[in-house]
Amino acid sequence: MVQPIGQRMDLDASTMSLYRHVRSKDELVVFMIDAAFASGLRLPDKRPRGWRRRLELSTRALWALFRRRPWLAPVMSLTRPQLAPSALVYTDWVLQTLAPFRMDAGKLLHIHVMLFAYVRGLAMSLEPEAIAERDTGMDSDEWMQTQEGALMELPGSSAFADFMRQIDESGFELDLDTLFEFGLARILDGLAVMIRAR
Repeated sequence: MVQPIGQRMDLDASTMSLYRHVRSKDELVVFMIDAAFASGLRLPDKRPRGWRRRLELSTRALWALFRRRPWLAPVMSLTRPQLAPSALVYTDWVLQTLAPFRMDAGKLLHIHVMLFAYVRGLAMSLEPEAIAERDTGMDSDEWMQTQEGALMELPGSSAFADFMRQIDESGFELDLDTLFEFGLARILDGLAVMIRAR
C-alpha cells in the first residue's frame, strides 16, 4: 500500500528492490525528473503575446514546479543535465520565445541556462527551509527575530543598527517568492537591454 508522507511517498518496499526496475540511482533520478515535469510543469497551449510575458510565464511555471516538489532542484544538474524528455518542454518554450531575435545558438542557450540556473538556485533553499521550519516550529521571519540579539553582540555590529532599523521600518521579509519575483524582473530588464541593442 502506498502512503503519503508529506511530499514524499512510502512505497512499502525496500530501497534496493527499486533496482529490479532501474539499472542505477542515476536512471531512477532521470525517471523522477521526467515524471515531475510531465505532471507538474503547467504551460498553456496558447502563448501570450510578447517575449517578456512568455518568459515570465515559463519561469514562474518552473518556480511553481520547484515549489511543489522541493526535492527536484537539488537533483537536477546544471553542468551535466539529465536527459528527461518532459523537461525539454521548458527549454523549447524559452528557445522558441527568443527565436525571432535570430541570436546565435550559443547565446540562446546561455539565456536558457541563466533563467534555469536562477530559478534552481533559489529553489535549492526550499527543502532545507521546509525542514528547518518543521524542526524549529518557526518560519524564517520568526527565526530571524530570535537572532537580532546575537547579531548586535557581534564585534562591529553597531554599524548595522541603523540598517536593522530601516529593515524593521520597511517591513522587509526574507521571502523566497518575493526574492524570486524581484530577481526575475531584473534578469528580464537586462535581457530587454540586450534585445534592444540588437
